[in-house]
Amino acid sequence: MNIRLGIVGPEDSLILLRKVLREFDREITVVEKAYENFEDLGDIATMAQDVDIILYSGQAPYFWVKSNVNIETPGVYIPRNGTSLYKVLFDIYRDGKDVSALSFDTISRRDIEETYMELNLPLTQVFTMDYDKYLPYGKLVDYHKSLWNEGKTHAAVTCLNKTYEELKKSGIPAYRILPTISSVRHSLEKAIMYGESIKLKETQMALILVRVEDVEDTLYESSNYQLQIKLLELYQIILGYGDQTNATVTKINDTEFMIITTRGCLEESTDIFLGSPLLRALKSNTNLKVTVGIGFGRTAKMAETNARQAVKLSKENGSDCCFLVTEEGKVIGPMREDRGAIKSVADLDLEELAKKLNMNVINLSKFKSSLRRLGKNKVTAKELSEYMNISQRSARRILAQLEEKGAAKILENKSVLGKGRPSRVYQVLI
Repeated sequence: MNIRLGIVGPEDSLILLRKVLREFDREITVVEKAYENFEDLGDIATMAQDVDIILYSGQAPYFWVKSNVNIETPGVYIPRNGTSLYKVLFDIYRDGKDVSALSFDTISRRDIEETYMELNLPLTQVFTMDYDKYLPYGKLVDYHKSLWNEGKTHAAVTCLNKTYEELKKSGIPAYRILPTISSVRHSLEKAIMYGESIKLKETQMALILVRVEDVEDTLYESSNYQLQIKLLELYQIILGYGDQTNATVTKINDTEFMIITTRGCLEESTDIFLGSPLLRALKSNTNLKVTVGIGFGRTAKMAETNARQAVKLSKENGSDCCFLVTEEGKVIGPMREDRGAIKSVADLDLEELAKKLNMNVINLSKFKSSLRRLGKNKVTAKELSEYMNISQRSARRILAQLEEKGAAKILENKSVLGKGRPSRVYQVLI
């Protein structure tokens, strides 16, 4: 399985990545993107189209791209954690600087405290600015400069090359934290495994069942040849769809048809499951009442079982719609006509609401669909991430954005066993 891996970072980081990549004997096609300033990443969408997964040299370029470029290709970044501190602390100590009075960025306070405790170092005046979103390098420069000018620090430690260069120009003793070889190796393994899982999902079997409803009683009456002609026309439409998507079409009987394709092909043809062009074609060219169900599975039997469950859900929702049941049993739907169809009042309301909330209409649609499946308007980030199939961090960002716009409010902090932050329970007001 050939994984197309994009690697993004300044040239010195790419040199390290190339070195570690030589250890891997898996089939990998590597596409590089070097930058000096984040603005150099403005055209990263071109590279993103040619790769399965992107590995960023750090969280700063990762968050810059997320904030400034609209790409769908998933990405991971090489973290800077406690183990990354050992070398830089040794360098500072070797240069005769006081390690108890330093300013850090990007590294969490917890990682710094644990590292200092392990090395039995004093934490007299140690500062840090960590972040989980894009932060302009100029803000980091100002933060380090301010502490230096106030006499609170003896040196600055940064993870960003641009910040490092600016601090050096200002005459401030500066050190740059580079990722360790072990963290680069681990991140590469993670990115490759992620890419492999994407590939496997793309080739996963997808089975579409199309069923014509409410015609069985009159289908074989001798006077009902018009209905039989309509069914033949419907079959031709399904065959055409199969040809366009490189799918196999099987006629089970006169009123039920099966389309076998891959998950990757289906995702391309359904605009990430928000619309069904097959359903639109059927509705535009026939006046038959149709029910469509899609099932994913590792085997044909599993995919068919899920497709039949999806058909049942479509019928319960009045037919003329489509549901999808994934391999894990998650339900997506109802999908109706594709985005090119005439917008309904509901579509227009959704777009208007998305504008007010400053949200992507696709994300808002997925969010509201997830709430419907949850069957309640009180939700945690963990629950939302599972139903929207996104990370908990992304789910927290969506809920925080809704709260900021007055579309949700925090009810309580739900305690959880073990370490970590308590889960906030949000009441959704839209």
